Amino acid sequence: MCKTKMAALLTLIAFLLSAGCGIGRNQEQDRTAMPEKIVIQAPMAPPTTPLYKFAKDGDLNGAKMELIIYKSVEEATTRVAKGEADFTVLPLNVAAKLYNKQMDISLANVSTWGILYLLTTDSQSADWQDLKGKELYVGAQGSSPDVLTQYFIWHNSEIKAGEIKLAYLNSPEIAQLMINGLAEYAVLPEPQATQVLMNNSQARRIRDFYEDWQVFEGKDVKLPQAGMVVRNEFVRLYPKAVTDFQNAYKSAIEWTVANKAEAAPLAVSYMDIPEPVFIKSMEKTRLFFMSGWEAREDVNIYLSRLLDISPDMVGGKIPDEKFYLAD
Repeated sequence: MCKTKMAALLTLIAFLLSAGCGIGRNQEQDRTAMPEKIVIQAPMAPPTTPLYKFAKDGDLNGAKMELIIYKSVEEATTRVAKGEADFTVLPLNVAAKLYNKQMDISLANVSTWGILYLLTTDSQSADWQDLKGKELYVGAQGSSPDVLTQYFIWHNSEIKAGEIKLAYLNSPEIAQLMINGLAEYAVLPEPQATQVLMNNSQARRIRDFYEDWQVFEGKDVKLPQAGMVVRNEFVRLYPKAVTDFQNAYKSAIEWTVANKAEAAPLAVSYMDIPEPVFIKSMEKTRLFFMSGWEAREDVNIYLSRLLDISPDMVGGKIPDEKFYLAD
């Protein structure tokens, strides 16, 4: 009887060891698996230009790349909520809001570090306080142009609440108003800022948001505006695909910055702007890749300042460290 029990016990141990090894092999295979398709959504903006190259190339190590250009942040966040996009380029405050609403996402990377400018056709204006009593056109409410404009107004002790009237339109519409002489003051990102300057000889850049940010926060503090979130479920299922995507996106950004003329036709086909505008605008576009984890200190400073102005801008609190995708 003892021999029979011992044999049964040894058989059970052998089975469990075999099953454990099998699970390990399956998990290893899963960790190197690639999905059939990777869905990316992004706005019609400079950080999207490297993604046009992805769309043209068609796949990433066997996974098909699908690029969706969204028209509004609301459209993008709806798609994130439904799990219909694996990677999404978003203003960082919007990414924080989604995370604080318990959406299962992480900040994969930050790519946009200062592309906003204050423009005017008024030859007498040079600073924020010169806009008192004026109407200032700004991109969509709650977007990066809006929250940063409010930051600079809030920090300027010479401006009282309500002394500058903010009018909200999308950036291409604002650019056309300035080109046609129908708007005197505007906050615009690249490439729209350059488009205005090349088509209206009266227009001037009077403030660089990145430089103004460093006046208040310190010369070593970068201004992170937009980054890319990833579905955590996608990270769990396809860790290799996430790593490959991060590396490929970093390379595509570096290629775009180093090869403006070659990248221009891709940007033009999506953004419908002349090649000379795109090429010149890249001189004023601070576009470089940092992983979410690497960028967390600058992102935390940025979100903390917005929280000081209005908790609603970031969803009521600063995200914890789980917000940042670990390297």
